[in-house]
Amino acid sequence: MSTIRLVAEAVRLASNLAVKEITLFSSEVDRIAKVVSGYALWGGLIVLLACVSGFLLLMALVKGLGALIGSEAIAAVIGAAPFALTAVLLAAWGLRKMDVRR
Repeated sequence: MSTIRLVAEAVRLASNLAVKEITLFSSEVDRIAKVVSGYALWGGLIVLLACVSGFLLLMALVKGLGALIGSEAIAAVIGAAPFALTAVLLAAWGLRKMDVRR
């Protein structure tokens, strides 16, 4: 065989190998994307359900406290107080962090 034929055969085999590698890479990326999107979907669903159940628990606690003390409005204020305090503290911390003079 001549050198030109050997080089042509090597190029042909290399191109076939490259096509197979690209096809394999594409299929692996598709499979990984499906797995990751499935996990992300389940993770999002779990976070959503946790938020909803936490909200329902908080509502039940406020209703129970309202029945215990006789005023649902006062129970709502008591139930919201930790969240309001947290919001005020986070706002103060954020304003300190955004201070340009520091």
